[in-house]
Amino acid sequence: MTAVLFPVGHYNGIRPGPDEESEPSHVIRIGWKQHRLDDDAFAAWVLSHGLPGTGKGQWTEADVVEQAELAGLSDAPEHLEKLVTDGLVIRIPDDPAPATWFAQTYRMDVMFVGLGNAPDRLDGYGVGIPGIGVAAILDPDCYELWQWGSVARTLWDSCQVRATVTAEPSWRPDPEAALVEILGDLRFLLAHGCAYLDVAG
Repeated sequence: MTAVLFPVGHYNGIRPGPDEESEPSHVIRIGWKQHRLDDDAFAAWVLSHGLPGTGKGQWTEADVVEQAELAGLSDAPEHLEKLVTDGLVIRIPDDPAPATWFAQTYRMDVMFVGLGNAPDRLDGYGVGIPGIGVAAILDPDCYELWQWGSVARTLWDSCQVRATVTAEPSWRPDPEAALVEILGDLRFLLAHGCAYLDVAG
């Protein structure tokens, strides 16, 4: 089975090392813990988000390795394995149980602010920085997750809400079916830098 990757953590910038001989490191916050990464490990973490051109498609370890090799980073598999071990990247097999565990364990928070409807695409919603520019144009489903996802305690809560809202009156809500859509929307948001994942609770 092909596993997809999702990065966890909020990037907090570059910090100097503990002494003058130490290299600066990239700091990623997860919950109350900070992780320090060197340049190559940080590059692998960034690539685990996906690329804007990915859209809502799946993003796998093979995709990360391919992009890393194009960028001249040859040891991406080793970095990815360490990132997975440290909880900075989640590897989700193509199976409902791990995906549900992931959704029940992690929450999403957002970056940027809403900029309203896109003038050239009225079914799209811009997010970005006022006065600077638009980071991404979101479709209604992505925008709904972006708008309300950080209010939900976990991604699974967002799945339950979407399943309830979209179910026909005679149907039983199906959060697992909604999860497939939510993960696609989440990929789009992560790849465009509009959101990040953190541990719930």
